[in-house]
Order: sequence, then C-alpha cells, then structure tokens
Amino acid sequence: MKSRSVQRTRRDPAVTPNRRWRPLNTMNFPQALRDAIPTLARCWGRCLVLTSITGRALNDPIFWGKRVRVKFQVEESGKLTGKFDVWMDVDPEAARGLARTLNQLADEAEKAPPTAESAAV
Repeated sequence: MKSRSVQRTRRDPAVTPNRRWRPLNTMNFPQALRDAIPTLARCWGRCLVLTSITGRALNDPIFWGKRVRVKFQVEESGKLTGKFDVWMDVDPEAARGLARTLNQLADEAEKAPPTAESAAV
C-alpha cells in the first residue's frame, strides 16, 4: 500500500488573490413601501407611478469602489398619496448592461406593430 502525503503549495507572491469585498447589485425598498402593499391573497401588489429618476456616480476606494446609484421616486395613484424612494445600487458594468437592455427594448417598442390590446384604446 502506498502512502499518500499532503504537500503545501506555495503561491507566487506576484499573484495576489482579489480579496476585496465586492458589493452586490441591489434594489432597496423602504419599509413604508412594504407596509403599503396589501396582504390579501387576491391582491397581486401595488402599482405605483414613476415620477422621477435621478442618480449619481461614486468612487469610494475604501468601502464600495466604483458604483452607480439611481433613485426612482414612485407615487401612489388614485386615492392614496404615498411617495417612496426606491434605490438601485450597481457596479458600472451592470449599469451599462441595463442601459443596453433599455435601449434595445426601446428600439423594439418603436418597431413593434400594434397588438389587439393596444388597438382597442
């Protein structure tokens, strides 16, 4: 029977692993918005009106790195009057990917033929 030995491998000091914590791409919803969503089984949620989009670019070398933060302000429609800020926090690559997707969908929407549902309006 052969004996097996365990050997430690030494890492090349020139190659350092990327141990930096990378924040996730997130959407942040306020507690008040959660409380505004009905919990009835037949209710699928709450439809809000998008009233504004603002944002900023950050470069925090200590904690977060390069980030894009976008604030979507949404409001209740109808009888209710709540206003809520929903935040998106993503890295620049994800922001570019979102921009490409939105541009592609906008192009498709402009070229799309009318459907039976939209023709009735």
